[in-house]
Parts: sequence; structure tokens; C-alpha cells
Amino acid sequence: MSELVPGDNLPLPGGALTVRVPGPFDVSALITDDGGKVRGDGDFVFYNQPAAPGARLRGDTLTVDPPRLRAGATRVTVVVSPADPGTELGRLPAPTLYVTDPSGRTLARFAPSRPGQETVLLLAEIYRRGAGWKLRALGQGYSDGLAGLARDFGVDVLDDTPPCPAPPSGPARDAPDPDGFLGLVNSARARAGSLPSPRTPA
Repeated sequence: MSELVPGDNLPLPGGALTVRVPGPFDVSALITDDGGKVRGDGDFVFYNQPAAPGARLRGDTLTVDPPRLRAGATRVTVVVSPADPGTELGRLPAPTLYVTDPSGRTLARFAPSRPGQETVLLLAEIYRRGAGWKLRALGQGYSDGLAGLARDFGVDVLDDTPPCPAPPSGPARDAPDPDGFLGLVNSARARAGSLPSPRTPA
């Protein structure tokens, strides 16, 4: 098993890889091309949209099968954010990423420094190099929230969502959304024809 530090890269074997980040985090992935942009909102994999061609998210585990990614995809960026949107990333334990091969053997472990004021952490990327694929450790903090990060990658995020009606027996309660995650959730729900909703558990 390789212990990685930021900037390290590692050649990957063929077949589906498993990326796991245990702890109080939401794991997400952005599938991009050589220009670093998604082709559409379907290239953003997160708890409310857990699958895309070649990538599937189940709880804290992301499975990536590079040959099965959509045409033109050359990179999968793995991102973590707090599972509780009201919690600062810097107040949580430092995340640790584990990468395993199709046989279940652990290929790499990456434990970056604990974030400071950042709200999102880019942990690693799986990228194409020639005919093969490699893993690069990142450990890069991002302070503009997951919605801001997704916008920078080209994801179309809904900023304005219709207000939910107040319950008849009491005043309406505002759902906290400090990092803009609800915009991403509601983008996915809108594409599916569903009404906007508050965050649901992973």
C-alpha cells in the first residue's frame, strides 16, 4: 500500500476501483474532460444523484470504472464536505481516503492535513495518462462551498427555488444551507421532475 502526500501520483491497475472516505463526510465526484469541465449536470455524482456512467456512490464509498466513464471523460475528482451542512469542515476529523483494486487490495491511503476555513476539500483525482489511468493526491481546500465548486466545474446549479409552504400549525422553518448544497440537490430533483425539498439523509 502506498502512503500518499499532496502531489503524489500512482499508476492504477485495470478494472473498477473503490474510493472510500469513512467518517462524518459527504463524498462527491465530478467527471470532467481535458478542459476540466463537466459535460452536463449528470457528471456530478453525489448523495442525491449517486450514479453516472462508470461511477457509483454508496454511502461513503465511490466505485469508479474508468473504461466505462462517458465518452470524452478523462478525470474524476473526488470531493468531501461535511455530512451535516451546519458543521465546519475544520471542526471534523481530518478525512482519510482509501483506494482499493478490484480484488479488494488497498492500493493507497491519503490523509491530508485538517482543513482550516475551507468548506470543501478536493481529496484526489483519477485521471487518464496515455492508455492508462493514475491517481493523484490533492488535499486542496475550497472555501466557496460545494455549490461554488460545482459551478466552477461547469455544473448548472439552481440558485432560486420556490419557497416551501408553511405548515398550517406553525411558522415556516428555514432549512440551513451554508454551502449551497441544497441548490445542487434541487438541481437534480428538478431534472427528475420533483419539487425542491430540504436535505435528506445520505
